[in-house]
Amino acid sequence: MATNQTTHGKRCTRSSSTTWKVVVALVLLRLCVGYHFLSEGSKKVTYDKAHKTWSIHVPTAAVMGQAKGPFAGFIQNQLPGGHGWQSLLAVPEEMTSDSGQQLNDWVGAYVKRRQSELGKGVHKEVEIPEFAPYSEWAKQITTDWKAIHTSFTSVKGLDEEQIADAAALFEVRERRLADYLAEESLDIQAYRHEVWRLEKAGAASGAAEIPFRKERLAEKTAEVSRSPRKWVAGVKKLQKGYVDDLRNILTSEQRDSNLGELVESALTTPKEKNLERVNLAVTCLTLGVGICLLAGFCTRLASIAGAMFLLSIMVTQPPWVPGANTTFFYYQLVELAAFGFLAAVGAGRWAGLDSIIHCLWSKCCGTKSS
Repeated sequence: MATNQTTHGKRCTRSSSTTWKVVVALVLLRLCVGYHFLSEGSKKVTYDKAHKTWSIHVPTAAVMGQAKGPFAGFIQNQLPGGHGWQSLLAVPEEMTSDSGQQLNDWVGAYVKRRQSELGKGVHKEVEIPEFAPYSEWAKQITTDWKAIHTSFTSVKGLDEEQIADAAALFEVRERRLADYLAEESLDIQAYRHEVWRLEKAGAASGAAEIPFRKERLAEKTAEVSRSPRKWVAGVKKLQKGYVDDLRNILTSEQRDSNLGELVESALTTPKEKNLERVNLAVTCLTLGVGICLLAGFCTRLASIAGAMFLLSIMVTQPPWVPGANTTFFYYQLVELAAFGFLAAVGAGRWAGLDSIIHCLWSKCCGTKSS
């Protein structure tokens, strides 16, 4: 009998010791994950002492711009300045001898005409032929710039001369866009032909089964996918110059007045505004999740929010997609599993505010603490 009681006591002691070890490990895990999120969130916020202003720097655009996989097109299309190049420019198109010669002849004639116009100081209508490999993309860019122009000229307080100057600036930028794309047209045509070749190679039998062919196809795909970056960057530079020119139409007094704020809002595109909201939301979420986990407050909700945030990042670089950057994917996967565990056990009930709230709730409602 005494032996049984001794054995039972040892088991209870061992069980109690194990329980406390689990609790300590659980609290430590919660604090580590919370500190990581808090530190990452704090890096996104900076304070300018000279101007006494806070600013947010989040690499959301970089993450979205490098997205891979089935959602890449949708994700990248949410970025400002791209004008839907993923669906309008990155289109497979075979370059035949006739189409190549047609474009080459047109480029030669276009360059001569523009040189003559620049020498005389007289400009004809902007020319973007339908057979040009960038025609649909150019139409979208022009439409988006017209929206900026309309938004700017709709601001009350601008005089007729300023509105006329804005119209002249639009014509200048539209011609520069046509000139830039004409200069790059042969390279764009070659790029679309490479996209067409990759599509054919990917559809060929055995392309996905033979290791060396699969690796070579992935390398070529990554190489070709980098080509549009310079054209997108070139268009962004033109758009930035256009927006800066519109700002310079205002007088110094107008810039410092309420009119200047209205113009800044008008020149900010909807996608730019959405990106600012996303950056603010990401900063608040990372800081909030970190603070909640460190304090053990609303731990389940904070863990679920953190897990969803990680998933939104991981989906941009799925490891099974060729060319995906998996540098941080598996680290994020481990932290995602940690979030799932913290949410499942309600880790804030040990050494956290959730334990106090749980006790108060139990006393208030007359239920026994579990």
